[in-house]
Amino acid sequence: MGRVDPGKTMRRNMRYDGVPFAPVTVRRTEDKPRLVVLADVSLSVRATARFTLHLVHGLQDLFAQVRSFAFVADVAETTELFADHPADRALGLIFGGDVLDVNANSDYGAVFSEFVSEYASSVTRRTTLLVLGDGRGSGNDPNLAGFAELTRRARETIWLTPEPRYSWGLGGCDLPDYAEYCDRVRVVRDLSGLERTARDLTIELVGR
Repeated sequence: MGRVDPGKTMRRNMRYDGVPFAPVTVRRTEDKPRLVVLADVSLSVRATARFTLHLVHGLQDLFAQVRSFAFVADVAETTELFADHPADRALGLIFGGDVLDVNANSDYGAVFSEFVSEYASSVTRRTTLLVLGDGRGSGNDPNLAGFAELTRRARETIWLTPEPRYSWGLGGCDLPDYAEYCDRVRVVRDLSGLERTARDLTIELVGR
């Protein structure tokens, strides 16, 4: 289904003196949601990040646009990596250190600053921003202003974390502060929880 395109309909039906016997429709791809995924791929959340990125790769056709980014202390776009390689190969390159330094100490503040500077245009009022991470920035400035700017641009911001809520205030975790700018924060601690959350989010985002 879709809407009727008047121009294409008239051109196709010129043989009928312009009488639209055969309407031409175009798919309303503009109604599909857009998704930007920003995934921490440091050691502490690597298993969760692997599943999430694999899931996003499999959902490409359900969204008008999907862009994915991986980060630790800096950020790298992985959208084309998934377009050019099978999912397992792309993930191997990411976690193998071919895309960015996965052994660095996490620095969320620097990542948000770089993302705003380089990729802010990827987040619009039609975009759901999905962040995956534990919010532990190794004691660095969390750059709340940078994260607030991203959430202001987005239609909705959802944060997935493997961290149980009782630990958010321990060990320099900045997640309580980031959570203030999110529409939702979901705790996903194991594979079954990830699958359940992914299913719920997919139904909600694509079903709008």
